[in-house]
Parts: sequence; C-alpha cells; structure tokens
Amino acid sequence: MKSYLIIILADILLATEFVFQKQYQRRQGTTITAGLTYNALLGLITAVIFLAFSKFRLEFSVYSIIMATMMSLLAFCYSLIGFRILEVGNMALYTQFLMTGGMTVPYVLGILFLEEQFTFLRSIGLLFIIAAVIISNTGSGRTNKKQIGYCVAVFVLNGLVSVVSKLHQIDTIHGAVSSQNFVFLTGLTRFVLCSAALFCVKRERKEKTAFPSLKRVLPIIAAAAAVNSLSYLCQLIGAKEVPATVLYPLITGGSIILSGLAGMLIFREKPTIRQWLGIGVCVIGTCLFL
Repeated sequence: MKSYLIIILADILLATEFVFQKQYQRRQGTTITAGLTYNALLGLITAVIFLAFSKFRLEFSVYSIIMATMMSLLAFCYSLIGFRILEVGNMALYTQFLMTGGMTVPYVLGILFLEEQFTFLRSIGLLFIIAAVIISNTGSGRTNKKQIGYCVAVFVLNGLVSVVSKLHQIDTIHGAVSSQNFVFLTGLTRFVLCSAALFCVKRERKEKTAFPSLKRVLPIIAAAAAVNSLSYLCQLIGAKEVPATVLYPLITGGSIILSGLAGMLIFREKPTIRQWLGIGVCVIGTCLFL
C-alpha cells in the first residue's frame, strides 16, 4: 500500500511540473530563446539536484555521456514543441501524448528490435491509444493538422527518450553509470547544449543578456526541476516493490488525469468533450498494459 501511495505522489509531482511549464510558457512565450532558456536552466538545476542525491560521487563513462547527450537533444525538442501545444491547446492534450509516447514507443521498438515478448492485451492497448490520438484531434469543424503534428512529434520524441533511457539501463557492456549519475549527466549536457545554442541565437540577434528576465523565470524553472526530481525519486522507490508493468501505466494514466484537472482548476482550461473522451480511451489503453 505504501508503494502505491508513493506512486500517487509521483503522479501529483509530475502534474505539478506541467503546471510550472505552462506558467513559464504563458510568461515567456514559445520563441526559440524562451525554449532554450527554459531547457538550459532546467538542465543545470536538475544536474545540481541529482549530484547532491548521489552524495557528490561522480561516475564517468563515454557511453553514458553519448546517451545523455542524445536524451538531452530529444528532451529539448519535445519541450519546445510542447510549448507550442500549450499555446494553442491545453495541459490535458499535451500530457496525454507526452506520457503515452514514453510508454508505448519503447514497447513497439522492444518487440521489433530487442526480442521482447508480444502480448495481445498490450497490442490492443496500443490501438486504444492510437484511437485516442484521433478522437482528441478531430470532431466538428476543421481539423487542426498542425496541432496533430505537434502531438505526434511529442509522442514519438518522448518515446525515444524512454528508449534511450532503457538502452542505457540494460547495458552490461559499456560500463554505464548509475541512474542518479545518468540523470546528472543528462541535465549537464542539456545545460551545455542549450546554453551554447542560446549564445549563438542571441549573438545573431545582437541581444545583450544571456538569459532574458532571469529573476522572473528562475523560481518557476527551479520549482519545475525540483518537483520533477522528486517525482523521479518516488518512481525509483516505487519500482523496488511494484512491477514495471504496473508502475509505468499508473504513472502514465495518473499524470494524464491529474494534469487535465490541474489545467481546469489553475488555468481555467476547458478541454472539449472529445478531448475528455480521448483521455478516457487513452487511460483504458494504458490499463491494458498492466
């Protein structure tokens, strides 16, 4: 029972992170500068937090650095696209595709390339999730093809993040570092890459400051990094007693529902009936992964 309460806490923390991300997007917009600033500072603060969690014990592996760099690039891309979704859509829509992609893409690629077991129920669940994509983005009026493209991109990119993380986790050949050190490396590479890109963008535009409105956005980004880090730790604790086949669907379904509710309560968002129906179908599909 205690482990399941910890997983619920992880869901609440994840939904809280999306609230902070939405708040940042509202203040700073969806420009490339805003996206690079958010990701650079988020990476730095996350790296510091997990360096402290690892008791400042550093591990080194060329393989881990390469994988961390790949994760950083993928995470930056889906974060930037996520800002666009939050601008024209809502938190329920964003988290629906972000979280389900992180669960289903590794499942499909695992069957295709890692010789993982095919299961009928999970495959049906995958069809439910695909149906949720269609339901959430169609209906009366003209279908927003750009929004569908954003949702699919976030779905695939976060799925690839999970694939990279999984490949690093199961590696037994290249001397991969521990989970906490890997998150540290991911945050550090994210900071370095986004800071370098931000410097180039601002130099080209001849802007003077390195980070726009730093005092205004730093507390928001720090809070987002903190709740994300705590959520990850809760997932690690829960994973010790709860099977992965139960853990990840609970994290996915729980965060989708709570994020939708948070968007309604905090930002007064009003998801359409079709979007709520899509979320319901998505949660059913997620449960079939149990």
